[in-house]
Amino acid sequence: MPSVDRRFLAAAGTAAGFAAVAVAAYVLLLGLGPVSIAPGTVLSVLFGGGTGREITVVWDLRMPVAVATPFVGAALGIAGAWTQTSSRNPIASPDVLGVSGGAAVAVVLGTLVARPAFAEDFPTFWWRCALALVGAAVIVALLFAFGGLGTSRRVILVGLALSLMCQAAVHYLMVRADLSRAAEAQTWLAGSTGFVRWEAVPPMVAAAVPFLVLGAWGWRELPLLAHDDDSARALGVDVGRVRTRLLIAATGLVAVTVSVVGPIAFVALVAPQLARLVARAPVSPPIASAAAGAALLSLCAVLATVLPVTVPVGLITAIIGGPALIALVLTSASARRFA
Repeated sequence: MPSVDRRFLAAAGTAAGFAAVAVAAYVLLLGLGPVSIAPGTVLSVLFGGGTGREITVVWDLRMPVAVATPFVGAALGIAGAWTQTSSRNPIASPDVLGVSGGAAVAVVLGTLVARPAFAEDFPTFWWRCALALVGAAVIVALLFAFGGLGTSRRVILVGLALSLMCQAAVHYLMVRADLSRAAEAQTWLAGSTGFVRWEAVPPMVAAAVPFLVLGAWGWRELPLLAHDDDSARALGVDVGRVRTRLLIAATGLVAVTVSVVGPIAFVALVAPQLARLVARAPVSPPIASAAAGAALLSLCAVLATVLPVTVPVGLITAIIGGPALIALVLTSASARRFA
């Protein structure tokens, strides 16, 4: 019991630390931009002070971005924790497995080739979300069919192959598309929270909640997946059912966030590993992973804002995530060699 308590306290402390970083980055996001506002003034505006101009800038222009950024980061972080824990592989994040790519292909296809006829009657979020869910579900079905539902390396290899195929499909569609629609799709594909407006935030949160509940259901079974399958079954875990539920939940979260901000790479890969390393836990704690994802994406958004040239936050995460992926591969290979 004491060891369980220590693990819980370590995970809670890790989550609190990353949450504090996310809050600090949140305040910075509200103050950074063409009209710079000091953090103290931002806090004053949040608590009812400030001038009319400052209130307009903070609440109307920057608040949607500042809310969406940590939320998307948290959703990606917890989705990555679920997929990595269920597969017992630190590289098995939704973007590496091709889930994000499948969602991107479906949305790009709908935008460029067969834009839904009801797009004028429904908000952009809903038809993009529906297409993203379909595209992500197709990739998951292919993962099940060719990679199986387990912890073998074949799942990762199949996922990487599907991810590359999705990238190729997106490039082909962009080349064949009408110029105006290609520009619209390219803006979305860059992966940015900077274009989020208030009308997209409530539906994004509402659409994500069912998948969060699905993944959190039976949370006590999650640490038991760190054991091999036979040991987990002996402890009373229905391994296949839990893995399926976690993969569906992670897929839904990724599709919902992708439909709003576009594909943002590597947050789902890096955040759970940061949380696991800081908490010194055998598996990535989901809440700490969510806090790490919120902090990571918020810090990347701050960096994207202060750079002398305008860049999407997805570019910053890709620059950070590439070396992180190499480090994880090398670390995993070393661990297997000396195990």
